Amino acid sequence: MKGAAAPVPGGRPSPTRLGLQAAGFLLLVGSLIVPGPARAQFDGQVTAREEMPREAMRLAEPAPDEVALVINANAAFGNHAGLFAGARLSDPAGSYVALRRRQPDWQASLADYVRFQSSDGTHIRVYRFRLETEDFAAVTARLPEADRAAPLFCATAVHNAVAGIGPFSPLALAGWTSPIRVATLLDRLVSAGAGSCELPDASPCPPLEGPAEGAVARSAP
Repeated sequence: MKGAAAPVPGGRPSPTRLGLQAAGFLLLVGSLIVPGPARAQFDGQVTAREEMPREAMRLAEPAPDEVALVINANAAFGNHAGLFAGARLSDPAGSYVALRRRQPDWQASLADYVRFQSSDGTHIRVYRFRLETEDFAAVTARLPEADRAAPLFCATAVHNAVAGIGPFSPLALAGWTSPIRVATLLDRLVSAGAGSCELPDASPCPPLEGPAEGAVARSAP
């Protein structure tokens, strides 16, 4: 399906739509093989795989007015999504904080977050956008809700944290979406000059390859 479906008039998705989404989740879980940290949002287990070397991480930390959206794209529909608003991390349904806090002197950072995701593989994309003060505040106001996302809703939480705000104004709120779909939409914004996309070594992202299944849209409450 090309693009997001039109928002549903009258508020949140209907029970029928939610039932279809639930069926889609089951199909998605059956189709994904997601080792490493992102798997924690499905079954609470983490496969011990080697992360990228620290010296390979060349990403600058987000500026105080910058939003950085991280897409772990190492599976067909993507493994995980998270975002930084300045230094503030939202890792919906993720295991990064729970596992990293066991390490002495650990501090959350964009580079370390991407390195953590790299135990799934090196296909990780960081989308960076500078926001006006009021737009940045609007995004940060949504992050507590994103933090509470249920398993399988990481990408939905990240998408909805920014949808309709500033450079993300073309994005409609979604009832459910996948990390790869979010990356596809962000690529369109970057192509239009709204931001940039970087790989872990800070080089520009290549064109995204893979399925771009549609998001199920919802209207704002």
